[in-house]
Amino acid sequence: MEIKFNMIVVCAAFVGLVGCGGADLGTRIAGSKIAGDGLVAEGQPISGAAILMKPRVEDLTDESFNIRYIEMGFGSGTPASVRDVAVSQCAEFGKNAVFKAETRGLLQLNTVKAYYECV
Repeated sequence: MEIKFNMIVVCAAFVGLVGCGGADLGTRIAGSKIAGDGLVAEGQPISGAAILMKPRVEDLTDESFNIRYIEMGFGSGTPASVRDVAVSQCAEFGKNAVFKAETRGLLQLNTVKAYYECV
């Protein structure tokens, strides 16, 4: 019984720390020196991966935003529809979209979160 209680305490502490951590990992990477100046969205490598969820814009400001989508398959590159959403989103502000970073799930059918800035 004591081991079960200890596991519950450890899990609760972990959830509390993760939930109070501020910006997610991808946001921190996109804003760090690791991401550098980024890559103009029109110059991103395009993948042929099938998209299972329509790209959704999140955390929108006039300077940056994220696009969340689910793609099927492994590989690199960004689906053309995601790139097009980024380009049109920044065009509304009269700016160019710059890809900064992305984070992925570990499963084949994974959620991808792409981070962009409008410059």
